[in-house]
Amino acid sequence: MPSDCLHINFSNAGLKQKLEALQPTPGFCIFVDITGSTAMKAEGLREWVAFIHNFFRNCEFFLSPFGILKGIGDEAMIYIEETDLTASGYDPLQIFDALWQIATENDPRLPTVKIGAAYCTQVYPITFLAGSRDYYGVDIDLAARLKGLAAPKSIVINDKFREKVMDGYRPIANQEQFKSVATLQGPESCAVNGIPGTVTIYRASRCAYSAVCLRCPLITAAASIISSQFR
Repeated sequence: MPSDCLHINFSNAGLKQKLEALQPTPGFCIFVDITGSTAMKAEGLREWVAFIHNFFRNCEFFLSPFGILKGIGDEAMIYIEETDLTASGYDPLQIFDALWQIATENDPRLPTVKIGAAYCTQVYPITFLAGSRDYYGVDIDLAARLKGLAAPKSIVINDKFREKVMDGYRPIANQEQFKSVATLQGPESCAVNGIPGTVTIYRASRCAYSAVCLRCPLITAAASIISSQFR
């Protein structure tokens, strides 16, 4: 169950006390962005509506049971609180692998995407709009900036996310099922606009692995159910 979200409303007499009591909500912030979306819209209304529909459904499928927090134009933002991830029985390795599948998908019914993601410690569940849910904090800004460093069909994650992934990967016996981890490249230190100091990042893409050898029944099922009405 996600943390209670604090609505910032200055008419609330108890707001000061609630802000002082507010604690960070660690978790995973993810931005999935369609690349070339403006050019895509020149193809005609039916075509680009289908692409964007398929994009959101594909994100929902691979990241289930964790939903999309909000759409920002042609971009999806997801925030998975660490306590919710643990309670669900999933782990950061599985989340990373799902993101890798989304980023490197070769289905022609899906637009090309890029992903920035970060494990966050400085994030707060607050909203400035009544009835909505949101998260704010410097680590949210970091995840958004990492998306800008990603090439099409790739992921950029911070070192804290990578540490969480490797904590789940090292002890398992079936490492060969997570070829996504083998494509991680780094570390790489870089300056990120608006973030103090330097940030250590890792990049991942399909690299030398073919789409055919990486297909599994779950992924094939996902491709077969995505927006069949637009075929």
